[in-house]
Amino acid sequence: MPRNDITFEQVAAAADNLTHKGVNPTLRRIREHLGTGSLNSIQRHFTTWRSNQTATKRAPIELPQNLLSALVTEIEQQTETAREEAERLVEEIHSDASTLAELGEALETRNEQLSNRLQAAEKALELATSRRDALSTECKALRNELKQEHQGRLEAREQVVKTTQQVKMLTAQLEEEQKARQNAERATKTAEASRIKAERDRAVAEAQRDATLEQARERAEQLEAQRKALQAERSQQRKETSDMRAGHKARLDKSELARQDALKQAQEATQRASKAEIRAEALEATQTALKSRLDTLQFQKR
Repeated sequence: MPRNDITFEQVAAAADNLTHKGVNPTLRRIREHLGTGSLNSIQRHFTTWRSNQTATKRAPIELPQNLLSALVTEIEQQTETAREEAERLVEEIHSDASTLAELGEALETRNEQLSNRLQAAEKALELATSRRDALSTECKALRNELKQEHQGRLEAREQVVKTTQQVKMLTAQLEEEQKARQNAERATKTAEASRIKAERDRAVAEAQRDATLEQARERAEQLEAQRKALQAERSQQRKETSDMRAGHKARLDKSELARQDALKQAQEATQRASKAEIRAEALEATQTALKSRLDTLQFQKR
C-alpha cells in the first residue's frame, strides 16, 4: 500500500483495534499495525482521532448519597487514572515528536551524506577523466618514442652493416699492404744477397789485380762507392720499411688516400729493389769483365 493512500479511516480503525485489545495506540504501533504509511500522515490522522475521543454527555441523574459517594470516589479514581493516562499520552506524544525529529534529522544527515558522496563521486570522475587523458597522452608519447627507438635501431643496423663492409675493405687493403711489404722485404733481401755476392766478387778481384794495381785500385774505389751507395740505399729501404711498419696502424684508420699512398710507397720500394738488382747485375758484369781483363794481363805477363 503506497504511503500517500493512508486515510483517516485506516488510522482510526487501527487505533480502535489497538484500544479494544488493551494496547495504547502510538504512531509506531499504528504504523506497525498497518504495515506501511508515512509517520507524518499517521500523525495528522492520529491527532484528529484523539480530538474526536471525547466523553459522551449525559443528563444529570439523581443518585443515592451512598452511591453518589461511591461514584465520587470512583470518579476521583477515574480522574486520577485519566490524569495519569493523559500524562502518559503526553509523554508518548513527546516521544513521537522526538521520533519524528530524529527521523527528520536522520533524513537530513542521510541527504547531506548522499550529497557529499555525489560531490566526491563527481570529483573522482573528474580526476579519473583527467588521469585517463594524461595516460592517453603518455601512451601516445611512448608510442612515438618506441617508433623513434625502432627507427634508430634500424639505422644502427644499417650503420653496422656499412661499418662491417668498411672493415672488410680495410682488411683487404691491409692484406694488400702486407703483401707489398713482403715483396719489398724480399726485394731488400735480394739486394742484400747481391751486395754480399758483389763483395765476394770484389775480394776475388782484389786478389787478382796485382798486375793492374792502379786500374784495380780505381775500380775498387768505384766498387766501394757502389757498395756504399748500395748500403745507403739498403739503409734507406730499411728506414722506409720501418716507417711503413710504424705508419701501418695509422694508415688503417685513414681512407682510400692512405691506402693509395701505401701502395705507391710499396711500388717505389719495389722499383728501388729492381734498380738495386739491376745495379747488382751491372756490378757482376763489370766484375766479370774486370776478371777477364786481369786474366788477360796475367797471360800477357807470362
